[in-house]
Amino acid sequence: MVLDPPGALDGLKTLFERRTEGPATLLRDSASLGLTGCGITLDATRQRLSGADLSALQAYAAERDVIGAQRAAMRGELVNRTEARAALHTVLRSPPGAGLGAPAEVERQVQAELARLRAFSADIRSGARRGATGRPITDVVNIGIGGSDNGPRLLAEALAGFADGPNVHFLSNVDAHAIVRLLPQIDAQRTLVIVSSKSFSTRETLLNAASMQAWFAAAGIKGSALASHMVAVSARTGATAALGLPAENQFCLWDWVGGRFSVWSAIGLPGMLAIGAEGFDEFLAGGHAIDRHSVDADVASNLPVTLALLALWNSLVLRASSSCLLPYDDRLRAMVPWLQQLEMESLGKSRREDGSLSPVPTVPVVWGGVGTDAQHTFFQALRQGTLRTAVDIITVARPSHPYAEHHRALLANARAQAEALVSADADSQAINAVNLIELEELTPRTLGALLALYEHKTTMLATLLGLNAYDQPGVELGKVLARDLEGQ
Repeated sequence: MVLDPPGALDGLKTLFERRTEGPATLLRDSASLGLTGCGITLDATRQRLSGADLSALQAYAAERDVIGAQRAAMRGELVNRTEARAALHTVLRSPPGAGLGAPAEVERQVQAELARLRAFSADIRSGARRGATGRPITDVVNIGIGGSDNGPRLLAEALAGFADGPNVHFLSNVDAHAIVRLLPQIDAQRTLVIVSSKSFSTRETLLNAASMQAWFAAAGIKGSALASHMVAVSARTGATAALGLPAENQFCLWDWVGGRFSVWSAIGLPGMLAIGAEGFDEFLAGGHAIDRHSVDADVASNLPVTLALLALWNSLVLRASSSCLLPYDDRLRAMVPWLQQLEMESLGKSRREDGSLSPVPTVPVVWGGVGTDAQHTFFQALRQGTLRTAVDIITVARPSHPYAEHHRALLANARAQAEALVSADADSQAINAVNLIELEELTPRTLGALLALYEHKTTMLATLLGLNAYDQPGVELGKVLARDLEGQ
């Protein structure tokens, strides 16, 4: 049972009792809802709350010490208590001695592995490392699912305009139609396969890897020759042995890297191969800039804190049951499934860290589509249906193409829809709350900042709700049942 908002969540009773405005109120003129940092601008003036509401939210964030919780995670404290693990993915994008308090040994391990990745990428891209028959690698196939697919796929697709390395392809689904579609596009003698799985026990990934090995064998690439065409990324020691590969063909993860937070690690190798180590370093730098901002900025000027507070408000007061992501940039098309996993795995829980059941909704349904295509599919329901929806519209101020008229039309549509979605309509029961988020331009650095922004928004929202953002116990039952059914 979902309780009414007043008093529904510990510490929020006073906040809701102080409300004086109805859900149709738009905070149009508040400077505090126009924030800028790390190449990102947030315009939240189409959110439905008053200045007093916002102040009360910020006071609750201070009471819950969301920024302190971020610092604790970055120091390597035990924040994933159900699995007795730290959550140190921020170290993956931190320069040496960044001053965030991470254990020195963890920093050393990360930098050593990053150096291996840079060297491997440089050798593949330059042709110093070739296939078994001496031909250069022109295509890379990433085999992974969930966090081993969504992050690197988004990275590769969003930054395709910066790519000057091998072509990158992705295999995730166990449905072999994906393999049938892929194989005619690639040449075994020129292909590198990356098998990415944190546990190296994921059925879909291992089955796809076995099928690709059979394809290599049919082309005469087997035994020791396979080492020139296949590597593994895993936290499992000796994962390459299962593939018949030498130990040096494995790149490491650690148990303190959650899959949905792992694109900054060796999981991001496909992106590094495509855009080069320097470009990948810029991606990491953008993520680190948001890390610093998330713990250095005060609550009122903190981008991820503000996004988390607005999300909390929209769920508990506006009663928005879904969160719609609308990137008005085709390069960010893959961000929708990436965000689905990030938020719905992290927050999709009924039980709080103290063992109690949450009396309020913990996660909306995350969905969306790319603008302007989405305007011609589901905007009718957003505009005149019965839904209550939190909407994030993402735009990029400067495109990387010369078609100025196209870009003017795209931005005009994004801004017009942001306004239309909050305009009163007598024929509609729909209520929307809209964030307009703008990047100066889409580069490796700003993409890193954007993804880290949503990561921190998600983990901060978990703190506000009293949840563990870093485990995902609910996904395991289906895997067990599938194995049982497959054996029948």
